[in-house]
Amino acid sequence: MVCYRRALVLRPECAELENNLGVTLEAQGHLEEAVSAFNLALRLKPEYAEARFNLGNVDWKRGNLQAAVESYRQVLATHPNHVEAHCNLGSILHDQGNFEAAQLCYERALELQPDSAYAAWNRSLLQLLQGDFAAGWRNFEARRRTQSSPRHFPQPLWRGEPLNGARILLHAEQGLGDTIQFLRYLPMVQAAGGSVVLCLPTRLRRMARLLPGLADLRVTGEPLPPFDCQIPLMSLPLVFGTNLENIPARAPYLNIPEDASRAASRLVWPATGLRVGIAWAGSPSHAKDRLRSMAFSFLLPLLRTKGVHFFSLQMGQASRQLSAAAGTVTDLAPFTSDLSDTAAQMAHLDLVITVDTSVAHMAGALAVPVWTLLGYAADWRWLLHRDDSPWYPTMRLFRQPSLGAWHAVMEEVRTALVARVADPVHIHR
Repeated sequence: MVCYRRALVLRPECAELENNLGVTLEAQGHLEEAVSAFNLALRLKPEYAEARFNLGNVDWKRGNLQAAVESYRQVLATHPNHVEAHCNLGSILHDQGNFEAAQLCYERALELQPDSAYAAWNRSLLQLLQGDFAAGWRNFEARRRTQSSPRHFPQPLWRGEPLNGARILLHAEQGLGDTIQFLRYLPMVQAAGGSVVLCLPTRLRRMARLLPGLADLRVTGEPLPPFDCQIPLMSLPLVFGTNLENIPARAPYLNIPEDASRAASRLVWPATGLRVGIAWAGSPSHAKDRLRSMAFSFLLPLLRTKGVHFFSLQMGQASRQLSAAAGTVTDLAPFTSDLSDTAAQMAHLDLVITVDTSVAHMAGALAVPVWTLLGYAADWRWLLHRDDSPWYPTMRLFRQPSLGAWHAVMEEVRTALVARVADPVHIHR
């Protein structure tokens, strides 16, 4: 960045230098300064497609979706073969719920560049969302050719053939929720006759120790033992031909460690009323966190529901927002070291209400009743137009009726919660 600024002193009218400075500023998280640099590059060179494309990328990161759409459309007006602009435009249209237009963008990108991993991966997410699992799982493998791909190993990728005692590595990818969701396939891999080595995030180590039949368990970053073949957890649905009718949905499929259960039992749990856990934000590093997380303030009307005791399952910086609750919520973060503690706490709850984050997956994997609050264009795993999940039998889905409409979601949730309080069968025993 310093070099670009020095170069601009010598060549102050250079659009290319301004664009490069903007890219550097964006990479360092200085989005407002990056916007200024890209805008200056465009003033110097109005038809500069890369600066316009980069401006769209920053607007997308900032949540200015319509501004980003306009930037990508302007790029495509002068450079109709810009593959990345087609991909990014399609992804935003997807987020806005315009699935047909998004599909056209992905198809055009693949016409121009048939080996585009991002276009194929984005198209797979749309196919999975629409329930086309046969095509979706197949195209989902394109993610393995992107920069955010799972780890690569010299050992061959397992494709479902009999293992005959071979040692197979199952390795996690992407987020904690993804790992929890796809651990359900472990018994199916073991049934293929292999010896399973599992590698997953540290926060799941204690629970994973209870998984039966593992040959070895490692966490991300630890040296791995010898193995003969490998597969990312999220490639297992393709191997096993998963469709909407045969999803392995038996729950619970995870167990709670005894030490975590003992610690949770020592907490003070009210003897009367409905015990409800809440979480309102996922990891801020998630690419689409702004679409799935909410501000704690949206939950405040819910906290006035009579006959309910609320417990915060929220971790990370977002837990600081609890100060707005004025003591109406019990914060469980001080008693939580990893997801085993969260799981043990859930065992004392009647209901979990959460946005789309690992808390939702943990509750579902434990067969705890869970209400998952979804953004307008929800993640592919929640499908379309349904209030249940074929992945988790105890889950109910509440969806935004329009982009960003959390108020409408919370009104529906509060009505449902009042009805649940009135039904004594749901009170913790």
